[in-house]
Amino acid sequence: MNDLVKKYIEYAKEKSNVDEVLNKKLISQNENFLKLKEYSKNNHEEEFEICKALSLELENMDILKSYSAANFIAHAFYHTDKIDEEIGKRIIDLFYKNIDYACRFIENVSQFYNVDEDELTEEDFANLNLEIMYRLDYKSLEAFLGIDMMVAPIMTITCGSLPLRKYFKSLEPVEYIEYLENYNKGLGYLHVAAESCNITKVLILSPKVERGFFIETADISNCYYLITLMEAELYKKDLLKRYGIEGYEFNETIYNIATGKEYPKEFIEAQAHQQYYTIYALGKDGKYKIENENGELDLNNIIYGDMGPEEIPNDIENTHIIIMDSDGMWNKAIKWEMNYFTKLHPKLNPYLKILNEISDEEYKDWINKIKAYNS
Repeated sequence: MNDLVKKYIEYAKEKSNVDEVLNKKLISQNENFLKLKEYSKNNHEEEFEICKALSLELENMDILKSYSAANFIAHAFYHTDKIDEEIGKRIIDLFYKNIDYACRFIENVSQFYNVDEDELTEEDFANLNLEIMYRLDYKSLEAFLGIDMMVAPIMTITCGSLPLRKYFKSLEPVEYIEYLENYNKGLGYLHVAAESCNITKVLILSPKVERGFFIETADISNCYYLITLMEAELYKKDLLKRYGIEGYEFNETIYNIATGKEYPKEFIEAQAHQQYYTIYALGKDGKYKIENENGELDLNNIIYGDMGPEEIPNDIENTHIIIMDSDGMWNKAIKWEMNYFTKLHPKLNPYLKILNEISDEEYKDWINKIKAYNS
């Protein structure tokens, strides 16, 4: 094993030639890589040590070859329940370091054509002489041409480990991802990792019945997903009436999709059976304000689909709070389609648990704090 790993790392540290840059398959078809891959396939008990050895050299490898090595490592972790955090961090760091290089390539292209970056067209990129770009700045070219190779490793690492997802988010990669996906649409898939929540505790308050309870959720990416799971869990625990929800009909297919037990086979929708607000909506008089000064719907005051659970306001005692009520803004129940409540990566494990109910005194205390906060 040691000789195979050593030979592959030696190869991976060599600068990719122009043919390898223009045809990435040459790297994955390299004899050193194929031999290591075959050995790992036949010796699973040594796979972790191989991955560890490769990860320690990622930052010293040629960029395209490091991308290939990251895929090798992530493929091994894809089939395991536990992802080594140190190895995972090295893969995330590799992505984050090279996303800077990839952005620099866009700058190089804009200078090459002498136009602003937002004026670049697909035709401009198609007409580039990549051999010239290779001679000018091969690192940025490699980083840009291969950055989509990092999508699978990042998704496997972050969707399979809450601590690694937290680390990935702490680097604040979204701005870079949004910038680069203008030129490489495949990077858009990384939003699944960036938006899927870590373990998040949320307080749910129901003024109609003057009760409240805590929930815990993880691995979901938006609040429509949260509502889908929460109403289903209230149904399963026979708590719908206790919290003022009427007209709910349990749909097992929707529940199975939301918990990741199956994927949708046809178009399907879910809907809310209450109105859902942030703390900003509740006035001192107990009424809800959902419009801004211009009479338009104020998204700060409502729970909406593209809001993630971690984005639910937690201004009061660092507690995420949702207010649910039958009063408010809708003429008819709001609905959302399956993309809002479908598990978007196999390593995700979407769940929502109903925790403890708060006492009557605690409920009144929370409501008074919210009214005071908004007065």
